[in-house]
Amino acid sequence: MADTCYLPAMQTLPFYIVDVFANAPYKGNQLAVFQNADSLSTEQMQQIAQEIGFAESSFILSDKPSENGFETKIFTVEYEVPFAGHPTLGTAFVIQQFLVQKQIQDLSLSLKVGQIPVSITYANDSPDFLLMRQINPFFGETIAKAEIADLFGLPAEALHPDFPVQEVSTGLPFLIIPVHRLADIQKLQTQPEKLLSFLQHHGLYKSQRADGMTVAFYFFCPETYSPEHQLNARMLALENGRVIEDAATGSANGCLLAYLLKHHYFGKDEVEVLVEQGYEINRNSTIKLKGRQTDAKNYELFVGGQVQLIAKGEWYVR
Repeated sequence: MADTCYLPAMQTLPFYIVDVFANAPYKGNQLAVFQNADSLSTEQMQQIAQEIGFAESSFILSDKPSENGFETKIFTVEYEVPFAGHPTLGTAFVIQQFLVQKQIQDLSLSLKVGQIPVSITYANDSPDFLLMRQINPFFGETIAKAEIADLFGLPAEALHPDFPVQEVSTGLPFLIIPVHRLADIQKLQTQPEKLLSFLQHHGLYKSQRADGMTVAFYFFCPETYSPEHQLNARMLALENGRVIEDAATGSANGCLLAYLLKHHYFGKDEVEVLVEQGYEINRNSTIKLKGRQTDAKNYELFVGGQVQLIAKGEWYVR
């Protein structure tokens, strides 16, 4: 008979692993979602996020919503962030499936950046598509294209001559970088030391900014792997001294949508497109963008996709 292993009594949290912006399991961006996290300190949440090692992990503080929605905190392996896209959709999926446990068309998350509404449509009684509305964008400075091209080992002509490299934020800041061809996006070269020097030179590193966030890089082009998609994209970021690539970045796609509208990339005041991301790291993702510019300063920005449930379990709190 096998020996029985007894663990000492300790607090446990329900947790779930989901793939977001994924049309099938094991694609899209991975997310760990923790329930009943109000007893955890910030330091404990950060440690758990580091242990999981995903791009982000989210923590639902209470099973009951406040007037602004379900209070949630989001952590990368480096720090807490006020907003992130795929954690918003993945957390909303977990809330509907395991807390609400009935079909609802709308719910909201209460994040540091504010209230983020999420709508849900269903197929065969299960959530089929989730769509979030992001906050009004902030448009920052532009950066010389030649400098960006040199930073990532591209020829100067690889960047689109008619559209700028510009910082945009809907809660997390990104440099939106327009590229002509898929071949150029495929061959991006990165050196952490060069990226750090660039970020510090332009005041884009976390220690130099009021928001405490390091600006990430979001490349896009109109050539795609799939004929069903209108844009291809890659997200690269400097994190803990190394360059990481995200499989699907909902926050960056909100920034991209705002950029497309502001600069009339498609020549229209309304945009509805499918963006593919994560192909270079074998985590194929599909992100839907839908939005419009209502006046000179205001935007309606919707970003959505599918969520796949991968696992659930108990986490021991130490």
